[in-house]
Amino acid sequence: MQKKIGFSFILCCVLFGLSGMAQSGIKQNNITGYLLSGKIEDLKSGKIYLSTNDAGEEMLDSTMLKDGKFSFKGKISEPIFYILKIAGTRNQAGIFLEPGKIEFKGRKDSLHKASISGSKSNDQWKEWSKEWSRITAQAGLMYRRLDSATQQGKVKASDGERNIFDDGMKSLNDQTDEAVTSFIKKHPQSSVGPFVIYDCFISFPNPEMTAKSFSLLGEQAQNSLYGKKITEYQRIAAKTGIGATPDFTVADTSGKLIKLSDLRGKYVLVDFWASWCVPCRKENPNVVMAYRKFHEKGFDIVGVSLDTKKDLWLKAIEKDGLTWNHVSDLHGWESGIVKEFGIKVVPTSFLLDKDGKVIANNLREEALQKKLEELLK
Repeated sequence: MQKKIGFSFILCCVLFGLSGMAQSGIKQNNITGYLLSGKIEDLKSGKIYLSTNDAGEEMLDSTMLKDGKFSFKGKISEPIFYILKIAGTRNQAGIFLEPGKIEFKGRKDSLHKASISGSKSNDQWKEWSKEWSRITAQAGLMYRRLDSATQQGKVKASDGERNIFDDGMKSLNDQTDEAVTSFIKKHPQSSVGPFVIYDCFISFPNPEMTAKSFSLLGEQAQNSLYGKKITEYQRIAAKTGIGATPDFTVADTSGKLIKLSDLRGKYVLVDFWASWCVPCRKENPNVVMAYRKFHEKGFDIVGVSLDTKKDLWLKAIEKDGLTWNHVSDLHGWESGIVKEFGIKVVPTSFLLDKDGKVIANNLREEALQKKLEELLK
């Protein structure tokens, strides 16, 4: 799935945000307490889970419902996003725990619609998600129209239909930029701001909007948990930003080590992909065409796979006719190179000049060939 803000962004951007300061009743210190009291109106008994991956490590807690009621309590220093889930079901709700007393009221089949009170973080999340729902509703209509025109991907869309879709998505991206900017300006010190920035412009990389919107945050928000995540992302992203000179050494399909800098003197596309990535496989024919057209003129490719099973990786290479260098440590998202360069989604790519400097990112479809045509006339 592509993470550059664009088509996949509108469907996949997470509808969460958080903010807030401590509520009255519990003293706010560096570490203080939260009390989450809840009621599932149409479920008397069962098990409830509360979990997060945002606190530096995976945290999981659970409790039993008694007459539909439950409670969690613990220590927390700032708003952190948690998932509340009923055991044995797929139903879950996003909730932001923060210092203070928080009340949750919902129904088992619609937890995401629960009423949450006593938390500024969740109040502001509702404010943001209402605006975001307006944007995604438009996106849903546009995708359904494109699916109809292509018979769910069985035929190619006409140029007219594709232009309508592309123009519409550009409009929605512009609306998203404006909505995020407006929200941050309204709540500059809120932790919701950096959370929204991360989900919208980092999970689906848009370095320009990340930098622009982050600069609008107040000091408190920039130093929040999610603000620090953005700062770290920007530090890592600089390794593949325009003008950077990334390098790595990874084994190819035969176990031979391939060093990226050994390919200097050519224009090189570094393409992060995986056999299981549908958008990657759809993009591969365009990359193959570019390789065939420009390889003899000084263009090369290094494919970096996020696969964990070598046989599936090799089968995809053969089936798609990918005749260039391929490397992987077969550790998937836990790969050292993936973490080093902050890869958040595939496909992700960057184009290097003859000196090994990044000159473009995430060129798709005809954009890659146009850039190569310009460089290798």
